[in-house]
Amino acid sequence: MSSNYRVLLLAFQICDNNTTFPGCGGTGSDMNPALGQITFLGPVGGWSTNITSGLGPPFEYLVPLLDVSTFNATTGGGASPLTILLSVTGLGTSGGFPSGLTNALDTIGGTATAAGTTITTQAWYSASNTAFCASASCGSVPLTSLLSVTGRSYSGSAGGSALLSSGPYSITLAVTIDSHGVADTVSFDNEFDLPEPATLSLLGSGLLGLGMALRKKLLI
Repeated sequence: MSSNYRVLLLAFQICDNNTTFPGCGGTGSDMNPALGQITFLGPVGGWSTNITSGLGPPFEYLVPLLDVSTFNATTGGGASPLTILLSVTGLGTSGGFPSGLTNALDTIGGTATAAGTTITTQAWYSASNTAFCASASCGSVPLTSLLSVTGRSYSGSAGGSALLSSGPYSITLAVTIDSHGVADTVSFDNEFDLPEPATLSLLGSGLLGLGMALRKKLLI
């Protein structure tokens, strides 16, 4: 079983195992050699991330399907909001993934040193199998409602559903950190689930991507 993975990070594209393929030029470096796991460490705009990781197929399947976590994303103040996009493409019934009317669940929990920091998260479905598509403008529809949490310690969940095609389709999890210009250190874990019966076959693979960008500068 082979899979291709990609990361979009401002001007960087980070390929799984640092092996280039169509759609991933490999201008950045994935620090995790395992399939379905992408790890980044370093500066992004006005933020510095200690460890940011994205998990998806074949490492993850349905519960969770996608998982984004950041350990110590830090800004000294004045940073624009930081958006992280984690995509899986090539999903469909041929790979054991659901179709038809499907429920979805988005959960997040974490901490921040600034009480006013806002974290928003939402999952999106693209019938055209487009990676990093987290808006109606690129053809996606929301899988979950927009979830917003705030405070030095925060948690929350949001549900939803969508009519999924037989494939191929993509799902993108988008999470944005906004410290509103003040100094801050944020850590969180954001998990997206497609809760389905345990008897569902789980034999497929997908294309995993982790995209990090300042919202105003993201180019997909």
